[in-house]
Amino acid sequence: MREREYVEYWLDENVVLVLDNRVVEIFDSTQQTVSGRPRWHVSHIGVDAKPRGGGLRVKIGARLPDDSMSYLSGQAVFDVPEDKVPHVLAFFDRAKLARG
Repeated sequence: MREREYVEYWLDENVVLVLDNRVVEIFDSTQQTVSGRPRWHVSHIGVDAKPRGGGLRVKIGARLPDDSMSYLSGQAVFDVPEDKVPHVLAFFDRAKLARG
């Protein structure tokens, strides 16, 4: 049996990305980057990251069977500064690995 994984990454003082075993959650104390229920099973999460300035603009929602994304039940949209890009990409790589 695979060991339960828990990872937290603080994007800034308000936003924390959490991988708790096979669930990704985004917490934002200001509620500016999240809406709905920002919680996804690793098999259902969709992540769209595009360059913006020196960093990334990340949009997260539910990944549909055709690999498109839905934002109806929850979404997160945030900018990642250049110095934090490798950490955020590594976080989502770990979420992909958790799919099994």
